[in-house]
Amino acid sequence: SAIGLYQVNNTLTVYSSPDANSQVLKKVELSYKPEEMPVNMFAILINEKNLGFLYVTDVDEDGWVEVIYDKNFGAKGWVHAGDKLQFLPWINFYNLYGRKYGMRILKDAPKGTYTLHSQCEDLSQSLSKINYVQKIKLTKISGNWALVTVMDLDKIPKSGWMKWRDSDGTIFAFPNVR
Repeated sequence: SAIGLYQVNNTLTVYSSPDANSQVLKKVELSYKPEEMPVNMFAILINEKNLGFLYVTDVDEDGWVEVIYDKNFGAKGWVHAGDKLQFLPWINFYNLYGRKYGMRILKDAPKGTYTLHSQCEDLSQSLSKINYVQKIKLTKISGNWALVTVMDLDKIPKSGWMKWRDSDGTIFAFPNVR
C-alpha cells in the first residue's frame, strides 16, 4: 500500500494527523548506532550512511506525509517533510537509487520476473530469461515495468522490460541501495 519512501532526519516526530498541534504518537532521536536504532520501523536502514527510509502511504498538499512507523503492527502517523526531496514517490526513488546502484530481484519474486520482454506489457514477446543475475542496470521506469540491462552469469548483457511490481503494488525488484 506504500506510494513511496520518506527519508528521515536525525529527529523523527510522528503525529496523529497532518497538524503540528495534533497528538504526538512517537518521537525518536536517531543516532544511527545499530544497537540504539528502533526495530521494525524502517523500510531501508543504512547506519553507516545515516540513511533511513519509512514507507509512505498518503500525502497532503501542505508537505505532510503519512508513514508506517511500526511495520509489525502497521502503525501509521504523519510527519512533516521539511524538504520536498524527503518524500520520494516510487518512480523518483527508483530513478535516483536504481539508476545509481542498480537493482536486485527480491527472493519471493514470481518466476515471471526473470523474463525480459520486448515491451512493457504482460503479453509482449519474451526476449530472454535471466538465470543467475550478476548486475541489473536500470534505464527507465514506465508504470509497473523497468527497462533494464542484465548481466547474467554468462556475461552477455541482456536488455528488455522487467516487471518490477505487480498491479496490486507488490514489489519484485528493488534498488540495490548501499
